[in-house]
Amino acid sequence: MKRIMKSVLVLVMGLVMILPLTGCEVTETPSVNFGFKAVDTASDYNESLSAFEVGKRFYTSIKVQINTDKKKAHDYKVVVTVPKTKDVEMEKMGGLNPDSNEWVEADQLTKMTFTVKGYKEATADNIMFYGTPTDEGEAEMTVHIYDEDGNEINSGYSRKVFFEYELNTGEN
Repeated sequence: MKRIMKSVLVLVMGLVMILPLTGCEVTETPSVNFGFKAVDTASDYNESLSAFEVGKRFYTSIKVQINTDKKKAHDYKVVVTVPKTKDVEMEKMGGLNPDSNEWVEADQLTKMTFTVKGYKEATADNIMFYGTPTDEGEAEMTVHIYDEDGNEINSGYSRKVFFEYELNTGEN
């Protein structure tokens, strides 16, 4: 009888230790949307805009939403890189403030890090900034999202834009 009780107790203790581990895994579903505008106006951000003039500001809005299968909020690091653009500043009207904002000389890009909360039925957080391109050519903005353990939870989101010294507006 003691042997049976010991076996049952060991089995119950084992289940108590294993079950919480299987229930702790968080499943994330991130969503990222880019929007741009070339002037500081009240106009909406445009997803299809992709060409900007070197030496003039361009404005960016990146909406990041991380839905999980848990009600409890989890912190995620969102890393945004903007090539060929120095002195990136955060938009004063709305949006998240960065944890860090640095110019990476070797890569000729600005790298910003944000903390975004992910939870069940999360709403989108808005990352809004403006910058001035320093060189012409193609530039690929990227967004990478990392969980609390530093593991990347997506393969990266990106959007190509073009910086030109003189924009061709189609007018003569």
